[in-house]
Amino acid sequence: MELSEALFSLVHAVRKNMKHEIKQLALDLSPMHLKSLKVISLIDGCTGQKLADFMDRDKAQINRLIKELVHQELIIKTDNEQDKRSQHIVLSSKGEEMMKMFKNVEKNVFNRMVNDIPSAQIEDFIDTIQLLKINLG
Repeated sequence: MELSEALFSLVHAVRKNMKHEIKQLALDLSPMHLKSLKVISLIDGCTGQKLADFMDRDKAQINRLIKELVHQELIIKTDNEQDKRSQHIVLSSKGEEMMKMFKNVEKNVFNRMVNDIPSAQIEDFIDTIQLLKINLG
Protein backbone atom coordinates (compact mmCIF):
# COMPACT_ATOMS: atom_id res chain seq x y z
CA MET A 1 0.00 0.00 0.00
CA GLU A 2 1.32 3.46 -0.86
CA LEU A 3 1.62 6.24 1.71
CA SER A 4 -1.19 8.28 0.15
CA GLU A 5 -3.55 5.31 0.26
CA ALA A 6 -2.58 4.48 3.83
CA LEU A 7 -3.15 8.05 5.03
CA PHE A 8 -6.42 8.41 3.14
CA SER A 9 -7.77 5.12 4.45
CA LEU A 10 -6.78 5.96 8.05
CA VAL A 11 -8.40 9.40 7.92
CA HIS A 12 -11.52 7.90 6.33
CA ALA A 13 -11.76 5.17 8.99
CA VAL A 14 -11.34 7.68 11.83
CA ARG A 15 -13.99 10.02 10.35
CA LYS A 16 -16.40 7.14 9.77
CA ASN A 17 -16.01 5.93 13.36
CA MET A 18 -16.30 9.45 14.78
CA LYS A 19 -19.48 10.12 12.79
CA HIS A 20 -20.94 6.81 13.95
CA GLU A 21 -20.16 7.54 17.61
CA ILE A 22 -21.51 11.10 17.36
CA LYS A 23 -24.69 9.79 15.72
CA GLN A 24 -25.16 7.40 18.67
CA LEU A 25 -25.11 10.40 21.02
CA ALA A 26 -27.73 12.15 18.90
CA LEU A 27 -25.67 15.37 18.89
CA ASP A 28 -27.35 17.70 16.44
CA LEU A 29 -24.07 19.22 15.27
CA SER A 30 -22.07 18.92 12.08
CA PRO A 31 -18.43 17.85 12.20
CA MET A 32 -17.51 21.48 11.37
CA HIS A 33 -19.44 22.72 14.42
CA LEU A 34 -17.75 20.18 16.67
CA LYS A 35 -14.32 20.99 15.28
CA SER A 36 -15.01 24.69 15.84
CA LEU A 37 -16.04 24.12 19.44
CA LYS A 38 -12.87 22.11 20.02
CA VAL A 39 -10.69 24.83 18.50
CA ILE A 40 -12.45 27.54 20.53
CA SER A 41 -11.78 25.52 23.68
CA LEU A 42 -8.07 25.29 22.81
CA ILE A 43 -7.30 28.91 21.83
CA ASP A 44 -6.80 31.40 24.65
CA GLY A 45 -8.47 34.70 23.80
CA CYS A 46 -10.17 33.14 20.77
CA THR A 47 -11.65 35.60 18.27
CA GLY A 48 -13.41 35.05 14.95
CA GLN A 49 -10.18 35.90 13.13
CA LYS A 50 -8.11 33.45 15.18
CA LEU A 51 -10.71 30.75 14.54
CA ALA A 52 -10.73 31.50 10.80
CA ASP A 53 -6.92 31.42 10.67
CA PHE A 54 -6.66 28.17 12.65
CA MET A 55 -9.32 26.40 10.58
CA ASP A 56 -8.10 27.94 7.32
CA ARG A 57 -11.60 29.22 6.45
CA ASP A 58 -12.75 32.60 5.20
CA LYS A 59 -14.01 35.11 7.74
CA ALA A 60 -17.56 35.20 6.31
CA GLN A 61 -17.93 31.43 6.71
CA ILE A 62 -16.62 31.60 10.28
CA ASN A 63 -18.96 34.51 11.11
CA ARG A 64 -21.96 32.43 9.96
CA LEU A 65 -20.69 29.51 12.02
CA ILE A 66 -20.24 31.70 15.10
CA LYS A 67 -23.74 33.08 14.67
CA GLU A 68 -25.15 29.53 14.58
CA LEU A 69 -23.17 28.47 17.66
CA VAL A 70 -24.36 31.56 19.57
CA HIS A 71 -27.95 30.83 18.51
CA GLN A 72 -27.57 27.24 19.75
CA GLU A 73 -26.21 28.68 23.04
CA LEU A 74 -22.95 26.73 22.68
CA ILE A 75 -20.66 29.77 22.75
CA ILE A 76 -20.69 33.24 24.27
CA LYS A 77 -19.19 36.36 22.72
CA THR A 78 -17.62 38.94 25.04
CA ASP A 79 -15.99 42.29 24.36
CA ASN A 80 -12.29 42.19 23.55
CA GLU A 81 -10.72 44.84 25.77
CA GLN A 82 -7.51 44.89 23.68
CA ASP A 83 -9.30 45.40 20.36
CA LYS A 84 -12.77 46.94 20.32
CA ARG A 85 -13.29 45.73 16.72
CA SER A 86 -13.40 42.07 17.77
CA GLN A 87 -14.98 39.89 20.41
CA HIS A 88 -13.67 36.96 22.38
CA ILE A 89 -15.44 33.65 21.90
CA VAL A 90 -15.72 31.15 24.74
CA LEU A 91 -17.71 27.99 25.28
CA SER A 92 -20.92 28.32 27.27
CA SER A 93 -21.70 25.73 29.93
CA LYS A 94 -23.80 23.93 27.29
CA GLY A 95 -20.83 24.08 24.90
CA GLU A 96 -18.51 22.71 27.59
CA GLU A 97 -20.88 19.78 28.16
CA MET A 98 -20.92 19.15 24.41
CA MET A 99 -17.09 19.14 24.41
CA LYS A 100 -17.00 16.62 27.26
CA MET A 101 -19.21 14.29 25.23
CA PHE A 102 -17.13 14.86 22.09
CA LYS A 103 -13.86 14.20 23.95
CA ASN A 104 -15.32 10.91 25.20
CA VAL A 105 -16.18 9.99 21.62
CA GLU A 106 -12.63 10.81 20.53
CA LYS A 107 -11.20 8.83 23.43
CA ASN A 108 -13.34 5.78 22.58
CA VAL A 109 -12.46 5.88 18.89
CA PHE A 110 -8.73 6.37 19.48
CA ASN A 111 -8.61 3.71 22.21
CA ARG A 112 -10.16 1.24 19.76
CA MET A 113 -7.73 2.37 17.08
CA VAL A 114 -4.61 1.78 19.18
CA ASN A 115 -5.85 -1.38 20.86
CA ASP A 116 -3.06 -4.00 21.01
CA ILE A 117 -0.44 -1.63 19.59
CA PRO A 118 2.60 -1.17 21.85
CA SER A 119 3.00 2.38 23.19
CA ALA A 120 6.51 2.63 21.70
CA GLN A 121 5.09 1.97 18.25
CA ILE A 122 2.41 4.64 18.80
CA GLU A 123 5.09 7.13 19.89
CA ASP A 124 7.11 6.33 16.74
CA PHE A 125 3.99 6.89 14.63
CA ILE A 126 3.37 10.27 16.27
CA ASP A 127 7.01 11.24 15.69
CA THR A 128 6.71 10.22 12.04
CA ILE A 129 3.51 12.25 11.61
CA GLN A 130 5.29 15.30 13.06
CA LEU A 131 8.18 14.87 10.63
CA LEU A 132 5.81 14.52 7.67
CA LYS A 133 4.04 17.69 8.75
CA ILE A 134 7.33 19.58 9.15
CA ASN A 135 8.42 18.46 5.68
CA LEU A 136 5.26 19.98 4.23
CA GLY A 137 6.04 23.31 5.87
